[in-house]
Amino acid sequence: MAACGRRNRPKLFFFLFGATLLGYLIFFRHNSGDVSGTKRREAPGEEEEEGGEVENEKLKKPVYEKPPLDLNALGEMGRAVKLNLNGEEKRKEEESLKKNQINIYVSDRVSLHRRLPERWNPLCRELKYDYRSLPTTSVVIAFYNEAWSTLLRTVHSVLETSPDILLNEVVLVDDYSDRAHLKEPLERYLAGLKKVRLVRATKREGLVRARLLGASITTGDVLTFLDCHCECHEGWLEPLLQRIKEEPSAVVCPVIDVIEWNTFQYLGNSGEPQIGGFDWRLVFTWHPIPEYEQKRRRSPTDVIRSPTMAGGLFAVRKDYFHYLGTYDTGMEVWGGENLEFSFRIWQCGGSLEIHPCSHVGHVFPKKAPYSRSKALANSVRAAEVWMDELKDLFYHRNPHARLEVAALVCDSVVKRRSSLNTDQVALISLRGDSLVNLWHSKPNAPKPPKKQCLT
Repeated sequence: MAACGRRNRPKLFFFLFGATLLGYLIFFRHNSGDVSGTKRREAPGEEEEEGGEVENEKLKKPVYEKPPLDLNALGEMGRAVKLNLNGEEKRKEEESLKKNQINIYVSDRVSLHRRLPERWNPLCRELKYDYRSLPTTSVVIAFYNEAWSTLLRTVHSVLETSPDILLNEVVLVDDYSDRAHLKEPLERYLAGLKKVRLVRATKREGLVRARLLGASITTGDVLTFLDCHCECHEGWLEPLLQRIKEEPSAVVCPVIDVIEWNTFQYLGNSGEPQIGGFDWRLVFTWHPIPEYEQKRRRSPTDVIRSPTMAGGLFAVRKDYFHYLGTYDTGMEVWGGENLEFSFRIWQCGGSLEIHPCSHVGHVFPKKAPYSRSKALANSVRAAEVWMDELKDLFYHRNPHARLEVAALVCDSVVKRRSSLNTDQVALISLRGDSLVNLWHSKPNAPKPPKKQCLT
């Protein structure tokens, strides 16, 4: 028995040694597996981050890419176009200017797809967006007897600068134009473009009702209103939608860059924009950003609160637009609707803002190409509904405004107006006879009721 035990000792020794070695190998491989597993878990994170950036670059792609850059083309990169004309050509230029109050002779010679110079703060380029989580938008563009090249340059500019994933459609609203090029030729041209719809009014409606006609057929989460002679800067859309995602009751305007009406030079600048105000005649005015607003902002890319908007260009959630009661549909043609809507936003618990990273160029005509005879009546409507005792200052500066027969808002709307959140307060600063009126809520002010502000 003892001999048998001695004979088995080498076997036992080898068995124990083998078991120990096997255990060591298993332990070593298990820990190595943990380390490599950790590395594998970390590596996908890096890859996901890189992959996310690649995916975002893909998601940024617009509906259409711009054609190759031609630096020799007239007006390219926003350069001024200056032509030495005489005889028949000079006569045609003067004729186009008289007809449109914009030098359409020059516009017709500038590409519909031209590129613009970079005119935003360089920090704007560093902003990142989660494209899949941003709301979608429908761009509404109302027009009346607009020139061919300025209208279509606006359309192409939207399609070539707006991410395909964010743009549901461009809705063009013809406010009963009578020029031949806006009939069948326009329909044929637009039929070849993706995501563009054309709707026609059956009588002259004016800007407010034309825009509402277009808005009524949109499918996007956000309504973005543009004028019919605009050009969009790179990255103009994302900041507007990001801000509305963050604050659904914000109505956000781009910085409006000037496109010179005679040479089509793009005159945007990357400095601080101005905010909107108004004087006691209810005429829109521009003002520097107040010091208290500058202190409130933590970065040059933060939004800027503005008392009023210029009116032509802004974005608003569709459901919030309806909560506000949309526009005052009693306003005719155009003029005054921008201040009325601005007062409505602030007094119904929203905020009106300008985003410094969203730039859109706008051609300001030499003068209004058609009559604004209803502008004063529109201002009377705004004053009567929104200004309370301050309307006396308006009438003091506009004595003849009392003679205007304005079909004022019905009693039920005025009653609705008087029931608004009374914790809204106004910060008023006077500069001469100008008024900058910034509405904001007290820190503990209750939110407005979840119903339409006005109907």
